[in-house]
Amino acid sequence: MKISLLVRKKLLEGVFAEKYFERIGKYGEVKLWDSEEFDDNDKVIDFVKGSDIIITSWHSPVIGKEILEACPNLRAVIHAAGSIKPIISDELMARDDIRLTASAAAIGEGVAETALAFSIAACKGAFTMPRYTRAGEWNAHNADEVIDFYDIKVGVISAGFVGRHMIKLLKNFHVDILVYDPTLSAEQIAELGAEKKELDEFLSECDVISVHAPKIPATEHMINKDNIGLLKDRVIIVNTARGTIFDEPYLIERLKEKKGMFACLDITEVEPPEADNELRFLDNVNLTPHLAGTAANGRRRIALHVCEELERFMAGERMRTEIDRAMLSKMA
Repeated sequence: MKISLLVRKKLLEGVFAEKYFERIGKYGEVKLWDSEEFDDNDKVIDFVKGSDIIITSWHSPVIGKEILEACPNLRAVIHAAGSIKPIISDELMARDDIRLTASAAAIGEGVAETALAFSIAACKGAFTMPRYTRAGEWNAHNADEVIDFYDIKVGVISAGFVGRHMIKLLKNFHVDILVYDPTLSAEQIAELGAEKKELDEFLSECDVISVHAPKIPATEHMINKDNIGLLKDRVIIVNTARGTIFDEPYLIERLKEKKGMFACLDITEVEPPEADNELRFLDNVNLTPHLAGTAANGRRRIALHVCEELERFMAGERMRTEIDRAMLSKMA
């Protein structure tokens, strides 16, 4: 068995550690890419030649015709990153005998945990109260500026890998969990421990909204001038997904009108945001630079996921995050 890690050298060092290479090595010969570039196509083809399994990641080359011809016995592609779409080709799509998986779920655990942290902190006023203490005041806030993360309605937009982990975390609290996800039935969402809502009802009922939808045409400007007015005046919005979910000018307008509303935004519609983007300056916005995903030691989650998926594959089992070709149109 030949397992080729077609991953940039620094990423290999940042994501994997020796214990993970050893775990992968139990199943055959392991080859590691030795540079930061994939600009020499002949070198890439020679590197992967005869591979049974190829492990890819961010910036890996597309698994196209030439690679597939060099690997006639290729059995699986394990993508050590979020979306697998950047390395997908028409030729790979046509090969149903090559199984696919990606590490979006592993990355998503950190994203959901960050979203939960933002949600609780925003409820407790952790982002707004410092303005009083900086001004030398104490207990100067209004009583309704701080609430407990208890007996409120917390909404999750999209119950994909990240959203499901968020739901799992929320079940540790005494909150009502609402979900907007048109791809799932009420019964499927109930099995997750939540209640399905249509979008307008969802927006009008939630006290906290955590966004986990993918960036696909169906979700672009999902929340816009026609429905943003349904949000509660004191709603907390946490977006660790994609900035395109909101029609940003209308979100800014709403935040300026409703000072009791608060937004924790880890992303913006255009990244980085323009220097004059008002989201940088509003008192009721906590804007972070796309940090919710795996960072530093958190990237080891990806390596663990790769090892576990490889072990499931070798045991003849379905991989936990195995991707069917039909799923790709609904994924980021």
